[in-house]
Amino acid sequence: MDIVSELRLRHAGLEEILKKRGLDAALIAGNSAVGPLAFGAFRFFTDWRCYFGVQAMVLAKGRGPVMCMGSILHRQGLEERGFSDIRDDGPVLKNVIKALKESGSVRIGSCLDTLPADWYLTIEKEIPGAQFTDISQDIFALRTEVSDDIAARTRRSAEIADEGFEAVCRLVKLGMRMMELHAAMDHAMLKAGAEEVFTLMSNGRFSFTDNRLPSLRSFNYPDDRVISEGDNVAMEITPRYKGYWSQLVRTICVGEPSEDIVTAHRLQLELLSEAQKMLTPGTKLGDVLKFLWSATEKMGYVPRMPFGHVLGLDLDEAGRASLDSPLVLKPNMTVVLHPTMTRPENSYSIFWGDTFLVAEGGGERINRSTTDLTVL
Repeated sequence: MDIVSELRLRHAGLEEILKKRGLDAALIAGNSAVGPLAFGAFRFFTDWRCYFGVQAMVLAKGRGPVMCMGSILHRQGLEERGFSDIRDDGPVLKNVIKALKESGSVRIGSCLDTLPADWYLTIEKEIPGAQFTDISQDIFALRTEVSDDIAARTRRSAEIADEGFEAVCRLVKLGMRMMELHAAMDHAMLKAGAEEVFTLMSNGRFSFTDNRLPSLRSFNYPDDRVISEGDNVAMEITPRYKGYWSQLVRTICVGEPSEDIVTAHRLQLELLSEAQKMLTPGTKLGDVLKFLWSATEKMGYVPRMPFGHVLGLDLDEAGRASLDSPLVLKPNMTVVLHPTMTRPENSYSIFWGDTFLVAEGGGERINRSTTDLTVL
């Protein structure tokens, strides 16, 4: 299925929400920002990223979607996605109000977490009797219905993550600065087609008793740390391909591995193997995480959250997952699992995990990188 057909299905789903909630129109506002729940709605219904303030889509019952954009630069891209009513001839809010008035819409569904307050107040003033209803949860339920087309995008994203890991293994060397390794990995993924990348890295020698491998961290500034003999390099490798994320979590050894990292790696694989079997439609995400927690304790270690999260348009598609998460897994939903086990005296452990698609019979691991402990 191409993206035009995919979007039509999503718009039909949005019309069903309007019908169910007794609403006249949906107002979906947003920009390039994507997050859980309400914060990914604009991207979900448009497959479009924009950087010019807040943009909007208006969908009234029985009418096609109206795109209200702040720049003519968006027109061609939106036309390629099947949009025909694109209004970029004035302020975005002015066109939003015009579209609502044209359709006679008074009962308006929107994501109130992301709707600008001045839009809300202005629409109430300009459209007599306007009433807003938050439909964020309704949209999120629609967003968790993952098509085969989106699953294919996610699989390609996982392949790109694998290419990033291959680049690290090929290029890492003693004396290399972490910023150089980070740049090389990101370059490999962007070259392979990643829309953007999110990378966390750390280096140091792992030990259960005297750990020198600190927590993963992002590179918001130049990182001059140097890779030394005996270091472990830990990574969260996270590319987004055509809107959808995957994540590969790995720790490698630069030099002879310690007994502790060999043990930690073996136990991590045992945990993941069992948890993978639970990633079936109808299972609660919280139950998967509870299993990882209790299994870690039975092994004699201290569990540390997070153990993983749902991926999609956002890195944390469903918000930060907890042991009590009520989210019910559906076919093709994307879950990354990366359990952490420590000793009481340590805060951090090795980092290891893969991306899975929820499927009958257990999760499908879509990363193809080796699960062996890589020693370079």
